[in-house]
Amino acid sequence: MGKHRATGPSRRAAGSVVAAGAIPLIATLIGAGTANAEALPAPPASSPIPALPTDLILMAPATTDPIRDLTTTVHEATQVAVRSATDTFGVAAAPFFAPAPAPAAVADPVPAPAPATRPIPQHAYLAPQGELHAPLPVAPVAPIEAPPGKLRIGNIIMDAPFDVREINTGAAQTEAQLATFLDSVGVERSRSDRIAAQTMGSAAIGASVGNTLASPIAATSAMVGAVAGFISGIPFLPIGLVIGPVLGAAIGYAVIAGPAMAAGAAVGGAIGAADGFAAAPYGAPPQ
Repeated sequence: MGKHRATGPSRRAAGSVVAAGAIPLIATLIGAGTANAEALPAPPASSPIPALPTDLILMAPATTDPIRDLTTTVHEATQVAVRSATDTFGVAAAPFFAPAPAPAAVADPVPAPAPATRPIPQHAYLAPQGELHAPLPVAPVAPIEAPPGKLRIGNIIMDAPFDVREINTGAAQTEAQLATFLDSVGVERSRSDRIAAQTMGSAAIGASVGNTLASPIAATSAMVGAVAGFISGIPFLPIGLVIGPVLGAAIGYAVIAGPAMAAGAAVGGAIGAADGFAAAPYGAPPQ
């Protein structure tokens, strides 16, 4: 029966008095909590976050996310720390990873000057035959200068009716190369000069003899070549009638005379070299 009794006015009035008395106590507690919160030290300021554009600010939500702000701050601090560590390591390791100095430019080797020419040697002395050996490095022999207005091929010297400087130069250089080789295998200079000169002169004589012997056949071949050149030059009138026969005749002659001259030069050169090597020594060696 007591459980279902209605609440009386006196009991409701007591509850209102208790609730009213609790309001000041709650307000006091809230104020004390606020005062204590303000007395705590402020957290350390994080690195400033760059300002966002106005359009992004307008689009950003009004509410802030503490977890996202903390993640952004940690990410930026990590990037700064990594960049600082990288710069420090680079400065410390710079002496060990310095680029190798560029190699000094190597100057081009100065070419050896061409040997100067020398006058025709006076064969007052011919050394004995020495002992031959394998080629060794020796000083190059200077070419012999031909007398002015003369054609000189080895030991052959004759008057020249035309400019023969190119022929003399080529023959002198070949003779000097042959003398250098003879020096390298142990032949004394006076004998090597004689062998080289006789080889060149005898080769020229042999080529002339070969040309003379082959001239009758070479002349016939030249005529055949001229006819062939005339026929070949008809399509190129009028210049073909001039160039064709001349070119054909030259080719026809060279086909026969060329091998004959080469054979004569080889035989003559061999005879001249053998004669110069087998010559008996004479004279007194120069001081």
